[in-house]
Amino acid sequence: MGRDYVDDHRFYLYRAGGGAEDITRWVRQPQARDVLEALSVELSFQALRHDSYDKYMTWPGIQPGDQLRVVNHGTELFAGVVLSVGLDGSVTANDQGWYLTKSEIVFQAANAAADDAIRRMCAKAGIRAGDLPSLPTRITEVWTGDTPETILQDILAVCSAETGKQYKRRVRGGALSVTELPTQAITAWHKPADNLAPFDVTTAKGPVSGRDSMEALVNSVVLTGGRGDKVMELGRGYNPQSVARYGLLQAVERLSGDEDPAQARQRIRTLLDQGDRLTQERTVEELWGTDEVESGILLRFAPNTFGVAGDLRVTEVVHHYGPSHTMSVTVQDPAVGRAAGSADVIEAG
Repeated sequence: MGRDYVDDHRFYLYRAGGGAEDITRWVRQPQARDVLEALSVELSFQALRHDSYDKYMTWPGIQPGDQLRVVNHGTELFAGVVLSVGLDGSVTANDQGWYLTKSEIVFQAANAAADDAIRRMCAKAGIRAGDLPSLPTRITEVWTGDTPETILQDILAVCSAETGKQYKRRVRGGALSVTELPTQAITAWHKPADNLAPFDVTTAKGPVSGRDSMEALVNSVVLTGGRGDKVMELGRGYNPQSVARYGLLQAVERLSGDEDPAQARQRIRTLLDQGDRLTQERTVEELWGTDEVESGILLRFAPNTFGVAGDLRVTEVVHHYGPSHTMSVTVQDPAVGRAAGSADVIEAG
């Protein structure tokens, strides 16, 4: 935990058939970018080459395909593969979730529980299924030449429409895990030195930027079912107040076709409740770093005059590991209200 010790991030390189090599002394300007909507975390840094500053410093020979780990006091923070190495020593790596964004598979689910469909999709993709929540939502779909990431997004979107819950997916320890976004906020602590007490990092903010946007707003939803020439409309819902204020912004969602009218109405309500909102996003720079801050968590911001306070959802965090551990976070308020009231009209059944 960030309040228990002073950060000591170490970088290890693994080559095929070889052991671990500590390359921390070669690493400059390391940062890890963790975005909630992405399936993998990206690590980048500048590796000091032998001819850059010190001709006697040997180059560790980092190559695409090598494995990298980042560890802090025995806790693994990143494990992934080197994707690119520049002539200037720039290195980019991603964790194992990257593979699920590249390879394509053929997969079919027929009235399968969503968690079972994910497990079978993992088998097709050649990866272990890790921790999965119970996802009883039934999935009927055929994917031809899609990536596992796309299939997973489609399945979880249907689950979210039914349950109202949001999910995070990551590959850790060689297994794909899906977790519900937490509802309990954490306080982020940083211990700057052994002889100093830890403090709440949100009490010392850097610059704050952000925007309010209607670009992702959805105020009308049409549900369809079936496939081919048997497609049918299962229901429709819209918010007339939001349509009058922002214009018609409609989404068409295709379901399996075996939902009863009550299920269709509930999904429409859930989709409107999720989509008929303005996006209010804030980015806070130059916070002291805490390893426990990752995308998806609720981070508790201490009251202040910067306009960012309370329990906010982290949608992106960039950790800068050296020489001091700092971070920038992008957050949204999960409690933000509907864009123009919630006088929804539901036409289903």
